[in-house]
Amino acid sequence: MLEIKKLKSCTLEEAVKAWNDGFEGYAFDATTTPDAFLKRMAAEELSSELSIVGFQDGIPAGLVLNGIREADGHKIGWNGGTGVAAEFRGTGVGRQLIEAALTLFQENGVHLATLEALSQNTPAIALYQKAGYVQADELEHLSLKGPAERLLGKPEAEGYDFVRIPPAHISKIPFYKSLNPWQTQWQSAREGQAAAAKDREGHVVGYAYWKKIFNPAGEHAATVLYQCEAEPGNPEAVSILKGLVWQAFGDLQDTINRTIPNLPKNGSALTGLVLRSLGFTPVVEQVYMTKNLQK
Repeated sequence: MLEIKKLKSCTLEEAVKAWNDGFEGYAFDATTTPDAFLKRMAAEELSSELSIVGFQDGIPAGLVLNGIREADGHKIGWNGGTGVAAEFRGTGVGRQLIEAALTLFQENGVHLATLEALSQNTPAIALYQKAGYVQADELEHLSLKGPAERLLGKPEAEGYDFVRIPPAHISKIPFYKSLNPWQTQWQSAREGQAAAAKDREGHVVGYAYWKKIFNPAGEHAATVLYQCEAEPGNPEAVSILKGLVWQAFGDLQDTINRTIPNLPKNGSALTGLVLRSLGFTPVVEQVYMTKNLQK
């Protein structure tokens, strides 16, 4: 019989073993260490009170990491990783863990449960569908390493100003996409940078936020762009988006790695088109799945 414990009641060694065994054979190496596990829990606002580990005969058999945020007055829950050890796959452990995680969400007043799954991970997608999740969008992880083929010029959107703002201010923008995937929300860039595009009347017509990554020598090695959006229906949307990309990445001629994680294909279609036109290409594809928990 599967014994399910909250992560806070487990040792760090048990949690790390559950993760590493649960993601054995994954599409890419997801192996973690105790320090890296704790760092990710804090950085992505995952909760030891809401996360769970399943034990079979005292052995960690799987886990689900969860977090909760508020958006527009509603609680949003995120499954930040479901892993089942190879020897327990196909035995119902995953189903029991997902059901227990959703119960915790409901007990804590979550309105919408969300998660991402690799597009090729059909067993996981089927598991989530059986639990009531539906596909809300497809996601792309875009990348551009090193100099782009074409230089990106400075913003040419006439009549617009680009101003720096704190990332937290993004949440007040009327068209901010608060329900985009968890790792792209403004909280993920608390220590990053943000910019808003404003028209002559001072109205915000676009926004972007990003974070620069530095190597141990203190050199700028990468930049992650979390969201880049223009006001829906704005006739200058393409120019606004290019101007915001310039704010984040400059002229695209330096040697850094540039990434855009979990960009919704449908929900942010124009952003995707603009980024592709500048030389960004997809390296990972996922599905974005949600489940309404409040009737």
